[in-house]
Amino acid sequence: MVANTRSDLLAEAERLIRQGGYSAFSYADLANKIGITKASIHYHFPSKQRLAEEVAEQAIARFVETLARIEGEEASALARLRLYSQLFLEGFDDNLRPLCCALSSELVVLPESIQKMTTRYFNVHLEWLTRVVDAGIAQGELRWPGTAQGLAKLLLTTLEGGSLLARAHRNEALLFAGFDQVIAQL
Repeated sequence: MVANTRSDLLAEAERLIRQGGYSAFSYADLANKIGITKASIHYHFPSKQRLAEEVAEQAIARFVETLARIEGEEASALARLRLYSQLFLEGFDDNLRPLCCALSSELVVLPESIQKMTTRYFNVHLEWLTRVVDAGIAQGELRWPGTAQGLAKLLLTTLEGGSLLARAHRNEALLFAGFDQVIAQL
């Protein structure tokens, strides 16, 4: 039962962060949603900072596993990039932002440890994208006049911005509008 409570707390904390941000939720919100006392939450997570750190750690680990799965299933760089772009739809119907986007939107007020984890999360994106783009260029599948790292940054910023625009307009197609234009140039 303790393991389920802990995982329920992590899942709900992630949902609340993605919905309104780190600053917008409290242990009282979690207690009401999970149906336990605030003291019980403190048993599992002595501080909100520690809770958010673990949320980010788990999200990064899941993300790394997902990226590895994409690489294992698809040999084509373009196919990998398209599958990667679909990850930005996660939570769309519930109006949840990507976790790294939600955290970065209030980076200046986050504890330093969570700021570093947010940067690390984005670096995981960029390192994977750079590796995929670089391989695609080396295999002649992608043509890009700049660096693989430059294209990786363009793809990530296009999807992050598209994600926010699509959620604001409640229009999934807007998420991919810029991404599809970049892909068409490759």
